[in-house]
Amino acid sequence: MKNMLYVAEIVDNTIVDGEGFRTSLYLSGCDIFCEGCHNRELWDINYGQPMEINDVFNRITKNFTNITFIGGEPMMQAIPLAALAQKIKKHTSKNIWIYSGHTFEEILADREYRGLIEFCDVLVDGRYDRNYSRSNLKFKGSENQRIIDIKKSLVANETILWTDGFEIIP
Repeated sequence: MKNMLYVAEIVDNTIVDGEGFRTSLYLSGCDIFCEGCHNRELWDINYGQPMEINDVFNRITKNFTNITFIGGEPMMQAIPLAALAQKIKKHTSKNIWIYSGHTFEEILADREYRGLIEFCDVLVDGRYDRNYSRSNLKFKGSENQRIIDIKKSLVANETILWTDGFEIIP
């Protein structure tokens, strides 16, 4: 349904799913099935509960935090999630991070997926690969994943990695 999302969990005030304090919307359903996934129970679209977009909006925007869409695989619910993201952008000043097992290039090639990320600010892309997992990685699970500045990338028509704004001076 276009006005429903399958929500596994909503986590307030987290600092692991993107920069700063965030409210993370964990979405049910995954069609990628990464080996070693730490959210394996979210593979099932029926895990959690169906929620209307307006209810999700009211719940995740009530705090001062920015927003993260994570899963599962958010692209499985690209159309209703795009409607939610559009509403967040229209009515708040919050930024939106999104995690996907699909690469940025795969997302751009799919009309529905692209329609979603056009309302998002930062994408953590690529399948989790436990062979490249490191405990010290910032905001991602394995070294093969990228953190992409969506807005800059769409304007430049090339992939531009996100930076946290802190310049390291040798």
